[in-house]
Order: sequence, then structure tokens, then C-alpha cells
Amino acid sequence: MPERLTEGAVQKLRFDGKAVAVRDTKVIGLMVAMNKRSKSYKVQRDLWQGQRGRQKLIKTVRHTLGSTDDLTLEDARRRATAVIEQVKRGIDPNAPKDSLGVDANHWTVRRMYDEYAADMRKRECTERTISDILARLDRYLPKWVDLPIGEIKRSMAREAHARITRDHGPRAANQALKEFRAAYNLALKVVDDPDDLPGNPVVAVTFNKERASNRVIMPEDLPEWQRRIQALQNPLRRDMHTLGLLSGLRPGTLVSLEREWVRLDDRAISIPRMKSGRSFDLPLSTPMADLVQRIMTASQVLFPDAPWVFPSRSSKTGEVIATQVWREKTLPSETGHILRHTYRTIAQRIGVDHVNARLLLDHTVQGIDGVYIHEQALFDTLLAEQERMSAELLKLV
Repeated sequence: MPERLTEGAVQKLRFDGKAVAVRDTKVIGLMVAMNKRSKSYKVQRDLWQGQRGRQKLIKTVRHTLGSTDDLTLEDARRRATAVIEQVKRGIDPNAPKDSLGVDANHWTVRRMYDEYAADMRKRECTERTISDILARLDRYLPKWVDLPIGEIKRSMAREAHARITRDHGPRAANQALKEFRAAYNLALKVVDDPDDLPGNPVVAVTFNKERASNRVIMPEDLPEWQRRIQALQNPLRRDMHTLGLLSGLRPGTLVSLEREWVRLDDRAISIPRMKSGRSFDLPLSTPMADLVQRIMTASQVLFPDAPWVFPSRSSKTGEVIATQVWREKTLPSETGHILRHTYRTIAQRIGVDHVNARLLLDHTVQGIDGVYIHEQALFDTLLAEQERMSAELLKLV
């Protein structure tokens, strides 16, 4: 029977003598398939091809996403969603590349992005990043998706950039065209005859000047920031932003935290996969642990049995989901990534060792140190540094 899968339920599944498949009710088509030798995530969907209104059922596709040891449930759901979208467009994800029968110079924009997504997976980019790129294609460049990439002219790139800037803002325009540029560069790299494909049309775009990303909340402004945060009506959102400041977590990671990752007895939140592709144990200072305990108690009251630390209710479907929005209308530029910059600035200000500061933020340690230093062996040291950080930040606010 289908059920709403959880990470814990997947890990507890055991082979009892016969193959079994447990289907997910959140992403229809996703399942956990288990036999004597393996337990893996798979997608099963019907493949239809042909013109709209005259489509014909070709076959039922079952595609393996990966082992449950290699993928978290959220990764599997994101990857499954991408594969399902591919099947909906009439593409068999199991087909050998050669059977698709076209060279890069004949790709449509949609196919180019699919190939770019596949290349990103080879480079172990996160599924969230990949799905966001594909979503931005549909949102900002929907009229391009079925066009051959060679038909995208420089004038079209300039016009698209101007339109997106006008309708969605300068940053969105830059991001959409830079992602198209990166995908097109992949096509230029793999095309058999470079003369068959025009140069990248995005070279004609003059990108918007964006506000510097290294903004921080100045120490003397933190009391006013705290006052404005505490004025928010939703207690979960008040605590979410406070935890964002005390942890320095990326906002996308913060809102997607799951209850089963929290290990208060060990003073950590064990996140299976970060943007870097690594797992990460976030050290919890004493104030952070108290805050997380309060958050989990409140979320359990407001949204019983929700698996997330910060659950919310979808305005479209009414379904309980992980919070998607980390910005506040009343604080348009004072939540989200700016808190990560503020955390790092305060760490520098109080003299936290630069390697420890990078490890606390799940940043890659550069050079030979990155080869020989293992953060799990330094957890006690990082926990002590986290205590210092929390004490300083709470003193400032």
C-alpha cells in the first residue's frame, strides 16, 4: 500500500523473503524497491509520445534513482520529480544516449537543459540546485523550451534579459541568462562539429549590476533586528530566524531541517546532505539546543506528526509541507543569507580560527588543510566555538 515515506521508515525496511515495493504518496511514482541484494529508490510512470491530443502509450518506465544508502529521501524526491517531468515530455530516461538520435546542434533548449542537469549530477551537484535551474527555465524562458538551440539569437538573449529584469528583477534576469549560458557552453563542448552550432548568444547580454552579496547586519543594528523579529506574529518564524543567526545555516537548509536529524543528547543536528554534497553535523550550543527544543515542541503542537522542524501549510493545496519561504515582507533584506554573512563576520570579529569558522559553516577548507582535516574528529572543538559564537551573538542582540 502507498504511504507517506519518511527517512526512518525507509531505513527500517527489511527483506523478509520476497521482493517488495513501497510507494510514496507525496511524489506519485516514487517507490522504495527492495529485494535480497539491494534497497533502492525507483520511479515508475507511463511513457506517452506523439502530438498533443494524439499521444500513444509507449510503455511503462521504471527507472532506478539510486541506493537508499547513497540518497536521502528528499534527494530521491527531487530526483524523482525531475525524472517524472522528463517522462511527461516523452523522453525515456532509460534510453541510451545514442538512441536519441541527435547531435548537440539539433538539441532543443529543453533537451539542452536536460543534458546540463545530467552533467551536473555527474559532478554531484545537489538535486535542489538542479530542480531550481529547471524550474527557472520554465518560469522565465517558457517560449524557448521547444526551439532548437541554434535558433536562439543574440537579440533574443538581450530581449529576454530586459524582459525578465522588468518583470522579475535584475538578479532573476542575470541568473536565468547565466544558467542558459552554462547549459549552452556544455552543448558547445560536446557538439561533434563546432561549426554546426553558433556561438553562445548570451555574449551579447550586459548583465545587471547586483547589490553586493557580502552585506551583513552590523553589530550595533542587531538589537533593532531582534526587536523586529520578535514582532512577527508566527512563533515558528521568529525562532527560525533566530536559529538562522545562531547557526549560520544556508536558508534553504534551515527551512528543510527534519525532526529525525535532531540529536539533542549529542548536541547536534545531523544533516545527511548539504549543498557541498557532504553530510554535516551542526554543533548545537546550549542556547541553540534550548531553542531547537522549543521549536520542536511548538511545531508538534501546531502541526502534529509533521516530519520537519519548520512545517507550514501550502497556500495552494492546504497540505503540510516544509517551509519554503525564509523572507519576511516586513524585513525584506534582513533574513535569509544575510544572517550567514553576519555569522561569519562576528566569527572573524571574536577571533574564531578561520578553519573552524569554515567548518562551522560547511565551507570547503582550502589547500592542504582541506585534505588532512576531518571535521568529525574536531566536533568537540567546534562545539566549544559554537558556544562562543552564541554567547557573543546573544550579547549583541
